[in-house]
Amino acid sequence: MAQTSSSPFTVQIAAAPPPLAASFRLTSTLAGTNLLPFTIGYAFQKGAFAGGTTLALDQGATSQVLVKRQWNDGSIKHAVISGHATLTANTPLDLQIAAGTPSGGAALTSLDIVAALPTASVQCGAIGTVQLATLLATPFRTWVSGPEMVECHYRLAVGIDASLVVWFHVRLYRTGRVWIRAICENGYLDVNTVNKNYVPVVTIGLATVYTNGGTSLSHYANTRWDVEGWIGGDPQITPKHNSAQLIATKLVPNYWKRNPSQNALNAISSPYAPMDHGQWTLTQGDTGFQYEIGILPVWDALYCTSGDPRAYRAVTAAARSLGTYAIVWRDSADKLPTRPTGRPNWTVLGDNGGGSNGTDAGPALWDMAHHGSGGYLAYLVTGDYYYLETMQLQAATCYLCNHSNLGSGTARRLLGQSRAMGWSLRTVGQLAAIGPSGDSVTSDYAALLANNMTNWRSRLPDVVPTQNPLGILYSFELGQPAYADGYTAVWQQNFITQSVGHLSDIEALADLTALNLVRDYYYRWPVGLLGPDGSTNYCYTRASEYTIKVASGITSDITTCFDSWGAVFQATFPLDGPTCGTTLRGGGGGDPGVASSGYWGNLLPAIAFAKDHLAPGADAAWARLTAASNFSTLASSSIPSFDSQPHTFDDLPNWGIVPRGFDGT
Repeated sequence: MAQTSSSPFTVQIAAAPPPLAASFRLTSTLAGTNLLPFTIGYAFQKGAFAGGTTLALDQGATSQVLVKRQWNDGSIKHAVISGHATLTANTPLDLQIAAGTPSGGAALTSLDIVAALPTASVQCGAIGTVQLATLLATPFRTWVSGPEMVECHYRLAVGIDASLVVWFHVRLYRTGRVWIRAICENGYLDVNTVNKNYVPVVTIGLATVYTNGGTSLSHYANTRWDVEGWIGGDPQITPKHNSAQLIATKLVPNYWKRNPSQNALNAISSPYAPMDHGQWTLTQGDTGFQYEIGILPVWDALYCTSGDPRAYRAVTAAARSLGTYAIVWRDSADKLPTRPTGRPNWTVLGDNGGGSNGTDAGPALWDMAHHGSGGYLAYLVTGDYYYLETMQLQAATCYLCNHSNLGSGTARRLLGQSRAMGWSLRTVGQLAAIGPSGDSVTSDYAALLANNMTNWRSRLPDVVPTQNPLGILYSFELGQPAYADGYTAVWQQNFITQSVGHLSDIEALADLTALNLVRDYYYRWPVGLLGPDGSTNYCYTRASEYTIKVASGITSDITTCFDSWGAVFQATFPLDGPTCGTTLRGGGGGDPGVASSGYWGNLLPAIAFAKDHLAPGADAAWARLTAASNFSTLASSSIPSFDSQPHTFDDLPNWGIVPRGFDGT
C-alpha cells in the first residue's frame, strides 16, 4: 500500500484489483453486415491499457477507438468508439475492446462532409432560418476524425438576432449515413439575452423533424434545446455497457443494490422534448428528497447498476433536458462556455457582479444547493460532445453564481450553502476528471478546482493548529441562524465528504496531493459520527440526525467548534448517557426504514469512501454500523415512489453506495 502523504491525518490507498474485461453490447431492431454505424463512449479502469496502446474491437465490428483522456499514470481513461457492426435483428452482439489493429483507410475529414452535402435547417419563426449547407466549408471544430466516422460542428446566428444561435453537430460515417443534431441556443454571458417566442421548424435531410405542433415555443434566456435525426436511415442501435466494469473504473460509485424493478425502469424512460424539464425537479430549490441529488442522479445510477436500455435513454434524455434551465452562459469572445480566465470578475449578475443561489428560466429554477450531476455519465457512455458541453455549461454556472468578491478567475472560491459547495465541487471536478486532454474549458475548471483545494488545504490542522478536529472546514449554516445556534446540518457535511472522496477516485486533478489531504480531513466527519460508547465519543446509533450542535453559538470561525466528538454529543443530547446501544435511531428522514431517501442514506457514501481510502477508524465505524441490530432494516429500506409503491436501494440507488468489496445485504 502506498501512502498519499506524510501528514499525520493521511490515509492509505489500497492496491487496485486486476482490471475487468472491457466489453459492451449492441442491439438493433435492424439487421446488416458491416453496415450499421454506431458511436459510444467508453471508460477504462486505471492501468488496463497503457497510454499509446492502439485499441480495436474484436470480430463482429469494424472500429476506430479515439482516446480522449488518460489517467494520471498515463493509462487510457476514456475513449470515443465508432464503427460498423454486423447485426441480426433484435439479437445482441457482444464486443470486446483490446489491443489490436483498428480499421484501415484514411481518416474522414470535414471535406468528406462537404462532399456528402447533408442538408438541415432550423427556422425560428420570423427571426430567421439557418441552413447547414451554407456552413459546411467552415466548421467551428472537428470533434472526431477517423476512417469510420468524422464529426464536425457548425454555428451561425439566427438572422440579425443578438443572442439566438443555431449549432449543427454532424457525423458522417464511411458508409454514407449521416447523423445530425440541431441545437438552438439563446445564452450569452456578455450579450443582452432575453426571452424569445417563435414557431420552430427543423428539417434534417428531407424530413421535418420538429415543429412544436405548429405552436409558438417559449425560448427563455440562457437555455437551449436540440433535435436529432438521420440521413440514410436510423440504425436503431442501443448500446449496453458492462455494468460491473463501469463501476470498477471508479469513475462512478460502488452502488450496492443492482436489481431495479420494472416499475422503476419504466418510470424514468420518458423521452426528451425541447424546453421540457424531464426528470429534473422543476424548481430545484424545493426541499426534501429529489431524484437528482447525489454524486449521480437516480437515472444515471440505474444505468450503472442495470445497463438497461430504458435507463440509457433516461441518462441521455435528462442530460438534454438540463438545457431547459438557465445554465447556458456562453462567452461571445470565443463562443465557448464561459471560462474563469476569460471572465475573471463576471457573475450571472454581470461584470463585478454579486452572487446568486441559482438561475431561472420561466418556471424552471436551477439551484446551486440542489443541482444534480448533468452530462457526466451521458458523456462517459456516449462520447457525445453535446454532453461534454453540458458539463462545461453547468460548471460555468457554478462559477458564475458565486460572488465576484470570492476571488478573481480560477482563484474564486466555490461557496454558498455547505451543500452548494459540495455539489459545485462535484460538478466542476467531474468535468476536470473526464474532459478531453488539451481542452481549454476543461483546463480552466481544473485550475479552479485545484485552487479551491489549495485554499482548503491551507486550513488543515498542520497549518492551522487551532483547527477543529471534527472534519468541518466550512459550514455556512453556523454563521447565521439557519438552525438553532451552534448547529450544523449533518447531511450537508456528508455531501461535501462524499464529493471530495468521489473526486479523489476519479482523479479530478493531475496533482491530487491537496485534494487528498482535504479528503482525508473530511473523513473525520463520518468516522466521528459513527463513534463507539464512551464520554469522549459520539454514539453511532444517532448518526442520522438532521442537525447536531458543534459550537456554542453562531460563529463564522470554524476553529471555534467543539474540540471533541464527545462534546458534540453531550451538547446535542445532554440527557443521553455514554452507552450507545445497538439500535440505529432516528425519525422521519432519519429513520433507517427510509434510508434510500433519508439521512442514513446521505451518510452511506461518506463512510463508504472513508473505508475505501482506509481512513483511520473507518473500518471500525463501518463495522459498528453494519453490526447494528436493525442494519437489515436500513439495507431493505424503502419509500413510496414512482407508482406510490415502496422502493428500495435497488430502485433508488443514488444513496446506496457502499465500500468496494462489501457484499452484505
